[in-house]
Amino acid sequence: MINRGPDYLRQMVNKVLDAMLQGVVAQAKKGPLTPEQVARLIEAMKSAPDYDHFYRASYAALLKLDEDDQKRGARINAFGRLLVHPLDTLFAENKLDRRLIGNFFFFVRSLFGDEVDAMAEEAAAIADTLREADGNLEWPRFYADTRVKQIYFRVIVRLMRAFRSFDARRDWTMKVMQHDPTAVGLSSTVYIERPFEGQPLPFGDREFYLFFSGLVRPLVKLSVEDAKLFQETTGEKALHVAGNFLERLDEYRPKVA
Repeated sequence: MINRGPDYLRQMVNKVLDAMLQGVVAQAKKGPLTPEQVARLIEAMKSAPDYDHFYRASYAALLKLDEDDQKRGARINAFGRLLVHPLDTLFAENKLDRRLIGNFFFFVRSLFGDEVDAMAEEAAAIADTLREADGNLEWPRFYADTRVKQIYFRVIVRLMRAFRSFDARRDWTMKVMQHDPTAVGLSSTVYIERPFEGQPLPFGDREFYLFFSGLVRPLVKLSVEDAKLFQETTGEKALHVAGNFLERLDEYRPKVA
């Protein structure tokens, strides 16, 4: 709605302005127009029943836009929750600021581009198959699904590969994660507006370590079955690729994490 709603409102207003212009032109053919006549024309248009159908149709269209965007947001939500679920405890304990999630989505989109939308649709489709009859979804069941694990493994390996030039990527990551956006993009068409707070988000060495350790460290503790799935999905051995990443990351380990 944030993107398409204003565009549709503009179309609605333009149609009303076109109708008003037609009325002015028609009146002007009868003689010179005075400001008072234009004012009366506008007042007449405000209450004219001729426009009732237009307003009803426009309202229905706005409701449909809102419904579509809510559905789209719900589908994007499955992928978003998948990306950050290893960090749930850190967010719950306020060790990390939840506002960082939007910046992390931007980070992931910078790595995958339009693939993000495809993966979001894939995650949402899996979520739909796992929903109960009442529409509820048990998220632990979602995270434990083999297909969902494969999506996460693909994302996290691409993330670790992006850090092959560790220091350069870290510098860029710090700037991205410190940005305080006024609109958080969940997809190419879904944004969440938030007030500008005028200062960088808290993301120093401590947060850098906690965030990426939280995402990657579980990979060194995979079960035999999941380790096999990881290698089949990514072509990498989890212990090897995660171990190399964590070795560099540990340089930023805070004294008390």
